[in-house]
Amino acid sequence: MRPGPDTEVVDARGRLVIPGLIDTHRHVWQGAIAGFTPQMTGYGYGPAVLTGISLDHTAADIYAGTLWGALQALDAGITTIGDWAHALQSADHADANLRGLRESGIRGLFFYGGPGPADEDPNPPHPLDARRMRDEHFPGNGNGNGSGSGDGNSGTGNSATGTGRLRMGMALRGPCFTSPERNRQDFAFARELGLPISIHVGMAGTPDAITVLRRDGLLGPDVNYIHANQLTDEEMDLIAASGGTVTITPSTDMLMQFGTYPATGRALERDIVSGLGVDTVCSAGTDLFSEMRLALAAERSRANAESLARNELVHEVALHQRDMLRLATLGGAQVLGLADETGSLTPGKQADITIVDLRSPHLDGFGDPVAMLVLGAGPADVETVLVGGEFAKRDGTLVGTHAAKARDLMHETQDRLRSVIR
Repeated sequence: MRPGPDTEVVDARGRLVIPGLIDTHRHVWQGAIAGFTPQMTGYGYGPAVLTGISLDHTAADIYAGTLWGALQALDAGITTIGDWAHALQSADHADANLRGLRESGIRGLFFYGGPGPADEDPNPPHPLDARRMRDEHFPGNGNGNGSGSGDGNSGTGNSATGTGRLRMGMALRGPCFTSPERNRQDFAFARELGLPISIHVGMAGTPDAITVLRRDGLLGPDVNYIHANQLTDEEMDLIAASGGTVTITPSTDMLMQFGTYPATGRALERDIVSGLGVDTVCSAGTDLFSEMRLALAAERSRANAESLARNELVHEVALHQRDMLRLATLGGAQVLGLADETGSLTPGKQADITIVDLRSPHLDGFGDPVAMLVLGAGPADVETVLVGGEFAKRDGTLVGTHAAKARDLMHETQDRLRSVIR
């Protein structure tokens, strides 16, 4: 294709041009409190964050954290995100979260979560405000059954057009964090709205989630299962048979003691559509390069654990660096049901593109450039990011006046939270 007179040509010599990275599970509102819980397991995270500092967030704080959190992702070459928004105390909080996503320019799914209005019910229902949010902000979202497809694989996204670059889903508590009756009601609500579902399962101390869903007839291709570390082989088989998807979050899986190893190999060997997620920036980093590296290292360690226990030399290793890049791009797009729009550099898709500068000493290698990327790159190496053909990062710097505004708002939120921290 010959460029027209108004076409800008980007010089990518010495760089690696890849599809925009896709983070399928991230609590974006936490952008202003990164590094808050670096030494906490999942046991301590709940009271510190979910029933602690999150309840101190005003709607303005949610907006500031979400805008900054989305820009953190774009700066790291992530053009599409699954925002698991679980600090929504009110409709104002929900609107603020969505506004932050929109103003950042990122693509993705807004997964409406809790906790919802203050309630004495130990198992509160999913916030009913989700219906208003869908009707007001996503009029084209939710007309189907919650499942989407792309490149021949089912995923959790919705096939409706949504609004702009964003679509809507439901971040449900799931069977591990509510009563069986309430879980059935929450699933019914999400499916009544025609929205894809995302839940946490398979973390240490949260057994039997998949068998409970099977018992209650709730498994389906519209469900994304986050973590999945401790699931049994039978449970993994049930996910595969039902067409569900898995999100692997290696850093938090291992740093927060959710399981011995991430679910990478066990999901892929069953051909479960899978993607990577950063999860919580309170306890981990903000980029997918780290997740690709850790996923690869952890899976090779898991696959060879028996041989190593016998003190035997291992003759080959599992998976490949390109498997990791696929998880972070096309795999993620399939998980979110957006593979017909993004996830690969394919004519007809949206121009979501990340350009990584390989000229630095740590990336200017001899072998496969994808190996150098997966094993050595970081956000600082991301030179250019485009979403829908529009620059989000250029010459190593985020573009737009909203980036400077977001930093100021984030610092204001940090100052206020420090004054009221529980």
